[in-house]
Amino acid sequence: MKKILFLSFFIILFPSSLTHANELKIILKINDNIITNYDIEKEVNYLKSLNKSMEKFNQKKIIETAQNSLIREKIKKDEIDKFYNVDYKKVIISKDLVIVVENFSESLGFNDKIEFENYLLSKKIDILDLKKKFVIEQTWNKLIVDKFLNSLNIDQKAIEKKVDDFIKNNSEQLSFNLSEIIFFEKSKIKNEEKFKEILKSIDKVGFKETAILHSISDSSKFGGEIGWVNQNQISNEIFETTKKLKEGEFTNPISTAAGIIILKLNKRKTVPINIDREEEINKLIISEKNRKLNEYSVIHYKQLENKSYVKKF
Repeated sequence: MKKILFLSFFIILFPSSLTHANELKIILKINDNIITNYDIEKEVNYLKSLNKSMEKFNQKKIIETAQNSLIREKIKKDEIDKFYNVDYKKVIISKDLVIVVENFSESLGFNDKIEFENYLLSKKIDILDLKKKFVIEQTWNKLIVDKFLNSLNIDQKAIEKKVDDFIKNNSEQLSFNLSEIIFFEKSKIKNEEKFKEILKSIDKVGFKETAILHSISDSSKFGGEIGWVNQNQISNEIFETTKKLKEGEFTNPISTAAGIIILKLNKRKTVPINIDREEEINKLIISEKNRKLNEYSVIHYKQLENKSYVKKF
């Protein structure tokens, strides 16, 4: 399953332009890190570059979203620094990161390096700051793999049976283009309250914009977009729920290990089954590992967030 990788948390009002006052102010303290009005302005520019939908938000919501994005980043970086000694100046010029930047550029619709760099300049985004964000996300993913990979329990025989049964009983399968909102509160009552808040937001501004504001998944930066997923790549529960949807509709809350998920069906299509058994088994094993690692990523982050010290000035 191709998934855009790649969480959401918030309150201070600013003038329409953060730099009008020309005064550097401390806005937040996260553990031993400080966030200034200048940091928030840069994060606003970054998030707007990812999603034009943010232009629909009022200034307060834009600032809140940028604050939450920076809080997540600082908490992740603090955890990374406990385990790895990352030389950010060295890593951001590596060949591997060049490929990551190129892929990111293409995801935004740019095929020309100069055009992309001019776009960043127009949004007042420093390419080195952008690369550092990618390094933090990549290293966070490495941390999750290193920490939890050996804890994964993958039932290979069940996957093999699923593939064999699927090949035997089907000549074609459904494929869904999905978006997600994931949320996770401390109690059932809080989850119910959050779901009501999300429903009101979807009704007011739309699913994509609500994902940006409320989802704790990394996909939130891209409006919750997951992409195309074949029916044999998802659980029976999610398949049975999703196949009943019309395009544009979304599910009721679905409980998972990583929290509560709401899925929106953007499009559906039927694709012929042309499956190499061994290749499909390997793909599903990798997909299941990634799903569980994504769950661990959300759970681990929420634990860190609950322990973190956040002060607003």
